[in-house]
Amino acid sequence: MRTIIFFAITLAISMTACNEEQGENLSTEVDANGNDSSSCINTDRDMISEWEAYFESSDQGAWEDSASHSLAYWRTGYLYDENALEVPVYTPYAITTCSDTIYVTDSNTMQVVAMNSEGSVFWKTGGQGEGPGHFANMLTLAASGRYVAALNRSLGRIEFFNKDGSFSHNLQFSRPQDIIALNDTTFLVASSEQPGGAIHVLNAHSGIERSFGEVCSEYYDGILRSDLMRLCTDGVDRVAIFNRYEGLLSIYTIETGQPIYSGSREYPATSEPPRHITGSDGQTRTVNFPIGGNAFRGPEGMLNVVICNYMEDGSFISDPEYLDFAPVTCVDRYDWDGHYLDSYCLPDSCLNYVASLPDGRLVGRNFSEGMIVVFDRE
Repeated sequence: MRTIIFFAITLAISMTACNEEQGENLSTEVDANGNDSSSCINTDRDMISEWEAYFESSDQGAWEDSASHSLAYWRTGYLYDENALEVPVYTPYAITTCSDTIYVTDSNTMQVVAMNSEGSVFWKTGGQGEGPGHFANMLTLAASGRYVAALNRSLGRIEFFNKDGSFSHNLQFSRPQDIIALNDTTFLVASSEQPGGAIHVLNAHSGIERSFGEVCSEYYDGILRSDLMRLCTDGVDRVAIFNRYEGLLSIYTIETGQPIYSGSREYPATSEPPRHITGSDGQTRTVNFPIGGNAFRGPEGMLNVVICNYMEDGSFISDPEYLDFAPVTCVDRYDWDGHYLDSYCLPDSCLNYVASLPDGRLVGRNFSEGMIVVFDRE
């Protein structure tokens, strides 16, 4: 019953979020993301090993049998300060880190929240509205040594804040989907609706410098999604663009825009294409089935890709009214040439946004519980 109730809530939220695109799409797009929070529990080592074996069963990774590269994490709890008088983040959406500071977009308050690694809040900024530094909706964000940049997709802007939380300026940008920092003043932005390519090199002051690349897609080519693409950089000269609905990667050289890799490893389950479903009200909706979360640079500097929508039976999500998530979240690792390395598990369901901390810990957004979870490396 809780699963059905949660899906109904998720459906309502997704329909609201898609109102901005109804003029461009004949049907409402609905994300099939939801879960019974009772499945979001810690699991024992044997169960994790079984899931890791399953995740790696369909493809041979270069690091699968390497003890020196093996990863194991345990869940230490939620990111919050027990002594705080208010909740630091009500509805976390995206997470990024810079040094040991964690930055989160709160889609409830429409604010950017900066916290330390213990959950104490440094500052909150933004809020709902249309003026400078305010948001109509909250998507992803990036932090450099100088700025925190947050996407304001509905208003076609990127809002830049100083590292103390004060508003700096904004730049116009056509429907951005993701943003990452390359250096203090240079960012990479993903957008399929900004001319020139899917990846855009953006100077924080002067705007777009150049564009290149495309998102690898099969089922979702030409389907407008606000959350299809996620970016990750090696911190030097390569960028990966991840199609989170199909689990497909493209890797490019940033300086030249030349492609390095396109595709994905072989998954043990098959992703679902968009499907038209007619509800009891007689209305037909396009239901989409994402399989992934975000991409981030993890241990040993490798490309880590979160694959969060495995069901308990090993399939990918395929029925929006029956959601039985696996008790772990899978993370696939690639090198920056696109070679699949291995998979590891985070002992929690429903993690679709993960970021690294300098001390080796990971923080992840649990979209079922609406909480930020902390993981320590064993």
